[in-house]
Amino acid sequence: MPPNPPRVPSPLRNRAQWTAVVFAVIAALIPAMVLGGWDWIWTKINGPSGITVYADRPYSCPRYIDMPKADVRKDVDAAYAQGVRVSDKSGFPAELSLTLQAKTSQAVVVTGVKVKVLSNRAVPSSGFVVYGECGGGMTPRRFDVSLAKTPVPVRPAAPAKGDEVVDFPFKVADSDPEQLTLQLRPGERDIRFTVEVEWVADGEHGSKILDNAGQGFRVMGTGDLPTYGYGEMFQ
Repeated sequence: MPPNPPRVPSPLRNRAQWTAVVFAVIAALIPAMVLGGWDWIWTKINGPSGITVYADRPYSCPRYIDMPKADVRKDVDAAYAQGVRVSDKSGFPAELSLTLQAKTSQAVVVTGVKVKVLSNRAVPSSGFVVYGECGGGMTPRRFDVSLAKTPVPVRPAAPAKGDEVVDFPFKVADSDPEQLTLQLRPGERDIRFTVEVEWVADGEHGSKILDNAGQGFRVMGTGDLPTYGYGEMFQ
């Protein structure tokens, strides 16, 4: 009797085994693909998590103007608007207000603010300070910034009577922005500085540096400069 021929695996059987393996691999990958794909889609729709920070120039009633008075009188409003913000000796500091808003519906935890001094000079000996009309509301989150110290401390300001001290961290959302105010105390110095806001979103740390288009924010003390009321500029 002739020997039995060698058994050759059925192509159909091999194909079935490979198909089962492929389906098993795909089944294992689907959850990761779905989660990763959803994260990708969510990011594309809403953008990356984090916060948007809005900031204007510092505000103050007194402003430093380094122009001849005759030129100031030609357009007092414009000269005053462009003046350097001043923190005077009576205890009313210049202020920088920041509005913080989350980029997505997920809440973001704001962990702190850092201030970096770019330059620290003596108050100019020329020019003068003009006092305009003061106004504006009080924001609940106020922080004292001692610009003449190194490193620059950013501490909660003393609250109004009956209010609680407000400090970091705190949360912001896209539907619930927050505003905080930095009370700038340069002493009797002329200081340029930047502000960095730090936060945590999705477990990741993020930050935004505000530098006034690369120029830094500027604030100064009054020094020994002469001072005038706003109305005196029209005389």
